[in-house]
Amino acid sequence: MPYFDNNQFKIHYEIEGQGPDLIMIHGFAANIEINWRQPNWISTLKDDNRLILVDCRGHGKSDKPYDPKQYGFHMREDIIKLMDHLSISKANLFGYSMGGSITLSVLLSEPNRVNSAIIGGFAPMVIKPELAKQFYEPVIIGLKTQNKKEIKNPVALNFRNFADSTGEDLKALVAVMEGNFVMGDENLKFNSLNDIKSAFKKVKIPVLSVMGSDDVLISNKTIFAESMPGACHFQIQGRDHLTVVPDERFHIIVKAFLNYINKNKH
Repeated sequence: MPYFDNNQFKIHYEIEGQGPDLIMIHGFAANIEINWRQPNWISTLKDDNRLILVDCRGHGKSDKPYDPKQYGFHMREDIIKLMDHLSISKANLFGYSMGGSITLSVLLSEPNRVNSAIIGGFAPMVIKPELAKQFYEPVIIGLKTQNKKEIKNPVALNFRNFADSTGEDLKALVAVMEGNFVMGDENLKFNSLNDIKSAFKKVKIPVLSVMGSDDVLISNKTIFAESMPGACHFQIQGRDHLTVVPDERFHIIVKAFLNYINKNKH
């Protein structure tokens, strides 16, 4: 079972298929199995791509530190370290939800390492600290609550139900959320919509944005296509944040995008 080490933390990864390198980064409270294998993403993409699947720290078979300071930008660094470990100078990236935020962070901080990016189920937001606290604090409390019947916030309950269904370590997930959303990643902290647009205008590579039309976690679904010169955007009608992942339409869009990228890259 392959691992690599990043500052004494072991990060688990798997490799499937052959072709141009595609690094796949799962969502919060998921893992390689839940996000990619069970919804048939691996079988869909492995014939034309060398899939490099990573269990993000705090998830799956990777180490799960309980210190929030070990998350945030460290999750982006894990992807760069994985590329270095495998001697990959440049790759296509595909991230969903939390994985989409990590993909965007890599793209903005290390643009020379990214050939193209697929960002699913995520778009950056301008959130003032007090508003962020109103959203994330109930989720964190929900993850800490022993009796789920005490969770009244519907978003928090959805997060908790999903975490329970995947069997992930709740204490580690609390640290992930506190590290990612309370401490944060400097590449994803935007003070205004103009800050987002300014950062996005600098991106020159092809970017694909895909999400469910009914995804209530994303307020501005078209921000990538509006602000990135090389971006395109698709919404899968009638799907939400979870149900879009196994949808065959999502698979078709991603496969077509990668086929185009791999045939036309320099």
